[in-house]
Amino acid sequence: MSGAELALDLGFWDRIGEAWIYYRMAIAASAMIGLSLGILGCFVVLRRMALIGDALSHAILPGVVLAFIVVGYLGVTLEGLSFVWSLFLGALLAGLFTAIGISLVSRFARAKEDSAIGIVFTAMFALGVVLISLQPKGTHFDLACFLFGEPLSIKSEDFTSIAIITPLVLGYVIFGYRGLKILSFDPQMAEAIGIRVHVLHYVFMGFLAGTVVAALRTVGVIMSIAMLITPAATAYQLTDRLSTMLILSGLFGAVAAVMGFLMAFVLNIPTGPSMVLFATLIFVLAVVFSPKYGLLEAALRKRSVRRHILEEDVLKALVKQEAPLTERSLAERLEAVGADMTAAIRALRKGGMVAVGANGLTLTDAGRQRGTNLVRSHRLWETYLAEMGNVPPESVHDVAEQLEHAHELAEEISAHLGNPTVDPHGEEIPPASDPTRS
Repeated sequence: MSGAELALDLGFWDRIGEAWIYYRMAIAASAMIGLSLGILGCFVVLRRMALIGDALSHAILPGVVLAFIVVGYLGVTLEGLSFVWSLFLGALLAGLFTAIGISLVSRFARAKEDSAIGIVFTAMFALGVVLISLQPKGTHFDLACFLFGEPLSIKSEDFTSIAIITPLVLGYVIFGYRGLKILSFDPQMAEAIGIRVHVLHYVFMGFLAGTVVAALRTVGVIMSIAMLITPAATAYQLTDRLSTMLILSGLFGAVAAVMGFLMAFVLNIPTGPSMVLFATLIFVLAVVFSPKYGLLEAALRKRSVRRHILEEDVLKALVKQEAPLTERSLAERLEAVGADMTAAIRALRKGGMVAVGANGLTLTDAGRQRGTNLVRSHRLWETYLAEMGNVPPESVHDVAEQLEHAHELAEEISAHLGNPTVDPHGEEIPPASDPTRS
């Protein structure tokens, strides 16, 4: 019976409870890895180092294989703590070697950093694959587990390594926060004020490599890239403060790891990919619903601007007409959708700008004042375009139609032009009726 069938047989929450009872250590380890990768990922995203994170995750393969060979020759059993820490040390050294190699290639060869990353990490990964192929027959090296992870196989030794690296990452970020922050936003300033940029960079790479190694069992090296980048990108979508970004990214990473693990157990799907998909789901929700940068907020803001422009166009049309107009005639004149026109007029009536009479819509005193200011703004923009932009008078109208809504600049333009009284078409520019108009 598959995991999905068991989930239906036992019930969703029963399966969740079963996963928690039998795999608490694996869930806790996954949460810590998600937390660590999420926090470090903030600096990777801010420094635009996503590619180098990918490079490190692949380049540690030869270090892991060499450690595997050395431990095997020494006769250390696969169950021992020495084996776990040998793999960790081998991968860490390979990661540091990769970081240094990228720096040297980009410095001494005619190759930019992205090219250097591609050269070094592919060479390291290829070396790892070759080393695996050279092992005697019967030697077992689970490359799939290395690439995609298998948190259900986490043992106490793996948990110990994760439990050590996680507080070390937290401590490094807390105590090195100032230097990492300046390095992330202004590397030149960091160097100018005496921060040892190269040292800080290589220490960061060491922690990044160590965390990726610790993530081998949980998400594997390929999936660790997504867990490094996606939670940080999600947090970046929600805040402009680095401290808040770090907290949110760590939280998103931990939540995605735990929920992905549970869903994988319930639905009988691969655990690492399940974690990544959950992290991606959180990212998509942030992209859509972010209060400041979300697609929904952008759509609402765009709709609000369109409605504001339509309201001002209604006021300007009523000023120019000098006679009542019906809602339908206004919609036809302004080429507006009926529902949008209804909403605009409702807002103008609520704001005390228009009134409804027997013959149609008329302006109140406040509405006439604002509409007159819009006409003034339009004709000042036409004059500015004609005189300062050398735009032919017959071409200024359409452009001024867009610019007139920036009426807060009208008096500055008027003063710059010497307070003109007529526009390029000979139309009178109305005087300013209220210096505090909106």
